[in-house]
Amino acid sequence: MKTDKNPQTEAAELRRRAEKQLIVRGTEESGSRTEDENRRLLHELQVHQIELEMQNAELRQSRDEVEKALGEYTDLYDFAPVGYLTLDRAGTIHGANLTFAKLVGIERSLLLGQRFGRFVTAEARASFTAFLEKIFTGQGKEVCEMGLLKDGTCPLFVLIEAVASASGQECRAAIVDISERRQLEAELDMLHADLAARAAELEAANIDLEAFNYSVSHDLRGPLTIVAGYCDVIENLYGDALAGECLDYIGEIQAGAMRMNQLIETLLRFSSVKRVELHRKKVSLSKMAKDVARNLQAAEPERRVTLRSATGITANGDAELLRLVLDNLIGNAWKYSKNQEEAVIEFGMAEVDGQPAYFVRDNGPGFDMTAAARLFLPFQRIPGTNVDGHGIGLATVDRIIRRHGGKVWAESKPSEGATFYFTLK
Repeated sequence: MKTDKNPQTEAAELRRRAEKQLIVRGTEESGSRTEDENRRLLHELQVHQIELEMQNAELRQSRDEVEKALGEYTDLYDFAPVGYLTLDRAGTIHGANLTFAKLVGIERSLLLGQRFGRFVTAEARASFTAFLEKIFTGQGKEVCEMGLLKDGTCPLFVLIEAVASASGQECRAAIVDISERRQLEAELDMLHADLAARAAELEAANIDLEAFNYSVSHDLRGPLTIVAGYCDVIENLYGDALAGECLDYIGEIQAGAMRMNQLIETLLRFSSVKRVELHRKKVSLSKMAKDVARNLQAAEPERRVTLRSATGITANGDAELLRLVLDNLIGNAWKYSKNQEEAVIEFGMAEVDGQPAYFVRDNGPGFDMTAAARLFLPFQRIPGTNVDGHGIGLATVDRIIRRHGGKVWAESKPSEGATFYFTLK
């Protein structure tokens, strides 16, 4: 019967036998050799002995390294974060690591020799059979997702990646538990569906709100026109007979009707911004800014205002809507710097986060940045200022810039003026 021997013991036995043979041969031939030949043979024997010892040391080191590598490989295989299997063409398990055994809730020793199909959920067995066939008939790695049974009952979802061995008789498979991912995907799909439904409801509500806003604003003009018209008639027919106080009342009514009409016009313009189709083209913002400043100066020639506009600034966008942006931003700077002895308003361009940002800067009273979040909301105005307006201008700017794919923001400090930036895409 063949018995296993320790390699180190075998090497020692071979060396002992070799030395014995050399001694016997040396004894038999010593009578015919000279003393020099004997010394030479002894030296060779010692050299061979040293070489054998060195080879034995290398073999022992190689054996230790192989054993260490085997232990590390075994640990990596058994305690890997994914399950590993070796299957034959029939789907019989010939090898499995501890991770897979834990995944299906069965001891590894009980897995060997079993069909992998018994761990597959009933609805996935046909898919697994087709998948196994593809592994052995294909040319590379195959991937699929399916349900497995844990502890024989509890289903879990796994991702299987498998490739056939060089012999074509077995395949190696890696199995990853994706149950949590599938659950998150299902929850995400539900959230997306809910979000889509809410977005549709919100869009419908916005359409209804804009239609209502437009209808109300438009319908209010009729009564205002009548009120203002009757005031004109009364003033023309009975102006001389009315007391001064009555004429003042009529003037207040007319002024109120005018302010209301301006508010309606502002609301109509604000509601239409979202519906207007964009007509993009190359636009000279420098020229627009100069035109806006020229109109403001013409309306109030007594104002001492220095208007600075950088030259050559262009952008790609809707000309009418961008003109409305500059009307509001430069108009705001004009209004809020009215109490400055020498007002300065500047239009220019800077680089912010690697892209061009256009700005309008003034040396007005500025504002506290804690109020900045409310600046671009409808009917919100900079707190602490006493300036005429409806609080729609900056909201209109924000809507136009967002329609162009950009953003608008403000930077300011009290008593240090304000700068409004906007970008376009």
